[in-house]
Amino acid sequence: MPPKLYRKVKDVFVHAYPRFRFGKWENVCQHWRSAPGQLTFNFD
Repeated sequence: MPPKLYRKVKDVFVHAYPRFRFGKWENVCQHWRSAPGQLTFNFD
């Protein structure tokens, strides 16, 4: 896969939320993230 020559725009805002991970609770800060890509399946 060739390297990307551009930066993808972070266009989805994520609110702060608590999550349970690795056996303990943690607080995720609000942040911007890229939109999720479309999943494709190749059954050739």
